[in-house]
Amino acid sequence: MKAASFIHTIQYKLNCELNNIKRKKALSRKKNDIFSYFKKNTPQNKEIEEALNYLKDSPLHTFCAPFREAYNWKDINVLIDASNGLPYVMHQGKKLYFVRSFNDRTVKYSYNGLRTEQDPDSPHCYLSDNFTVQQDDVLLDVGSAEGIFALTHIEKLKHVVLFERNAEWVEALEATFAPWKEKVTIIRKYVSDCDDTENITIDSFLADKPYVPTFIKIDVEGAEKRVLNGMQKTIQLPELKIALCTYHQQKDFVEFSHYLTEAGFKWNASKGVMLFLNDMESLQTPFFRKGLIRANK
Repeated sequence: MKAASFIHTIQYKLNCELNNIKRKKALSRKKNDIFSYFKKNTPQNKEIEEALNYLKDSPLHTFCAPFREAYNWKDINVLIDASNGLPYVMHQGKKLYFVRSFNDRTVKYSYNGLRTEQDPDSPHCYLSDNFTVQQDDVLLDVGSAEGIFALTHIEKLKHVVLFERNAEWVEALEATFAPWKEKVTIIRKYVSDCDDTENITIDSFLADKPYVPTFIKIDVEGAEKRVLNGMQKTIQLPELKIALCTYHQQKDFVEFSHYLTEAGFKWNASKGVMLFLNDMESLQTPFFRKGLIRANK
């Protein structure tokens, strides 16, 4: 058994190293593509110019700005909860749990990425000085994953609904929010534009609920348009804030900003631009994308 376990560990490490090498080569090729394109095409705005200047002396990264250098995964301490076996980190004095299939390094990488993307200068930051979570807000966290956004503001929130289909993440969420379970609801469905055994719309979910959302965060790996299509009634609420990711699809920022304007919202874009490197094959010209829209009425 020990020999088999040792061989499995070696194979795992070799596979990780090979994947890392492949990833670095792919990033290098994509960086060359980006600079080749902008040798022939003038950057559309100052934000893209700044991103290109940063990338001249830096490897390709989702965030092309100095703020990301303030975060190092090696600084993170990962603990294991003896009562449930789940890994966790301390986030602003509270336990943030991760799925049990994550090893120590994966948790560190994940949490470091979460810290980085919510830096005030990040294109992915949900909030700003003028767009915040207020006392007694009711939050719908659409695409909650580990739930770090809700956990950060849990004391302020009157109620929070976490939408998460993945069973592993549901287990982690239940552990994270156990101290506040009286004001946390976890819905094990995808949020979409239809209602069935695996999907639910915001409008149908809220139809029989005693609370009214005041803040909706939408970050669902490219399904944002479906979420919006399923909240035609909710979008009409007079006091509603929406943090909406726009980087998963090339046209999302233009389409969503127009949609929200037509729906009566005032909106601002987050700072800077970013590169969606999770799917480099689909990352086409002009490559850089706006990360997020913050909208309110």
